[in-house]
Amino acid sequence: MNAYYLGLDLGTSSVKGILRSADGDTVKGKAGYSDRKVSAWTDAIQRMLSEMLARLREKNGYVAAVALSSQVGTYVIDGEEIIGWQSSAGKDELLEIKEKISQDEFIRAIGMPHPDIISYPLPRLLYIQRNYPTAREVLMPKELLIRELTGETVTDPFSMRGLVHPQTMRYAEKLMERLGITLRLPPVKAPTDCAGYVTACAAKTYGLDAGTPVYLGCNDFFAGLLGMGVFEAGSAFDLSGTSEHVGFISEDLMPNGVVSGRYFNGYCTYGGTKSSGVSCAFAMKQFGLDGLDLEQVLGEKPPVFLPYLNGERAPIFDENARGVYFGIREGTEKRHLAYATLEGVVFSLLDIARCNGMPKPDRLILGGGSAVDPLMNRLRAELFGCPVLCVKENDTSALGAVMLAMLGNGVYTDLQEAISACVSYHEPIDPIGSYTKLLEGRFGIYRKLYGDLKETFELFNKGE
Repeated sequence: MNAYYLGLDLGTSSVKGILRSADGDTVKGKAGYSDRKVSAWTDAIQRMLSEMLARLREKNGYVAAVALSSQVGTYVIDGEEIIGWQSSAGKDELLEIKEKISQDEFIRAIGMPHPDIISYPLPRLLYIQRNYPTAREVLMPKELLIRELTGETVTDPFSMRGLVHPQTMRYAEKLMERLGITLRLPPVKAPTDCAGYVTACAAKTYGLDAGTPVYLGCNDFFAGLLGMGVFEAGSAFDLSGTSEHVGFISEDLMPNGVVSGRYFNGYCTYGGTKSSGVSCAFAMKQFGLDGLDLEQVLGEKPPVFLPYLNGERAPIFDENARGVYFGIREGTEKRHLAYATLEGVVFSLLDIARCNGMPKPDRLILGGGSAVDPLMNRLRAELFGCPVLCVKENDTSALGAVMLAMLGNGVYTDLQEAISACVSYHEPIDPIGSYTKLLEGRFGIYRKLYGDLKETFELFNKGE
C-alpha cells in the first residue's frame, strides 16, 4: 500500500484536508460548517474524511501520519463554550495588561513585544478568568482536536504566541501569576513532535487506523506560510482568507512592527486585517466581480473604499471602524463599487506593510482565497512594486500541516527540503508601472479618510 500524509486545517467556516504521498500524488477535501459549536467542527471533519478516505482506498493508499492546523485566537472553555477570534472580548483587559507590563518585560517572557491584539492569550484568558468563574480549562481548536484524535492534550509555541517563549517552550508563568490567571493550559511541544496516536474510539469515528501518529502542527497562519514556501530571511508574503496577513521574514526581531515574533526560521513581522475576505465576499454578492478592467475603471474615478466592515485590526486596531465608500457620484455604477472594494483591501495590505517598515521585496509570495483574483494581483504588483508569485496549491495551511507530518515522520530531513518538494508557483505577475502614480494618489486619500472619520465611527457605533 502507498503511504499518504494527512494535513487537517480547521478554519473559521470550513475544514480543509490534503492527503499527499512522497511522490506528490494528492487527494483534497473540504467541508463547511455554520454553527459555532465543537460538534460542528467534528461533524465537518467526519464528513470530509469519509469522502477523502474513500478516494484514498481507490488508490490503494493509507494514512501514515496526521498533522493539524487551526484558527487561533479562538478559545474553548471546558470543552463547550467558544469565544471566537473575531470577538471583542478582552479589549479592556489588553489595555490593562499593557499598562502593567512593559514591552521589555514581554520580550524577556514571551520572546516578542505584545501586539495590540485582543485575541492573544493573555487578554483573552484574563477576560475568561473574570467572566467565567467556574472555568477550569481553556483550549484552542487544534488542542481540542488533538485530544479528540489521541486522548492527549498538548499545544505548540506558535499557537500560543504571546504566552509561551518559543525558545524555552515555557509559559510566561510570572506574568500569569501577576495577572491572577489560574486556568489550566496544555503542555507545550514542538510542531513536529508526536502528540499521540489515533485511539480505537477515534479510529471508529473518523475512519483512520488506530495507532496512526498525530503530530502537533501549528497555527493556521504559520502553517499557511510553510505551504507558500515562505522560509528564507527576506521573503515577503500575503496570505489571504477571512482575514489577511501581509509581512516578511527577517533574521532579527523587529520590535517596532505591528506584530514581530519567532518563526521557524528567523522572525516573522506582519499585520493582519479583520475584514478583507468579508469585504471581497460583500463585493461579490452586492455588485459581482466579472469584467473589471483596471485601466478603464481607474479612468472613470471610482470611489475609494475603507474595508472595515467588521472593524479592523492592523494597522488601526479599531473595533468601531466600518466600511465606507467615499466619492460616489451620479454616474457611479456597480462595477465602480466592486473595483473600489478590491482596491481598498489591497490598500489595507499596503498600509500594514509600510507601517511595519517592510523593505521593498524582490517578490511577493501570495496564497489564499484572493490569490485567484487577477485584478487584485495586478493591484498588488503595482502597489508593492515587485512581481507577485501565486502558489499553485491554494489550501496552504493544510499543505503546511502535511509538510509538518512528513517532516515529523521522517520523510524529509528539514523544512527547506519539504518546501522544495511540495511547493510550486504559477508564472509571476510583473508590475507594469503606468498605474503606480494614480494608485499612490488614491492610497493617500484612503489613508486620510480613516483619520478624518475616526471620531465619527465611535459616535456612530454608540447609536448601534
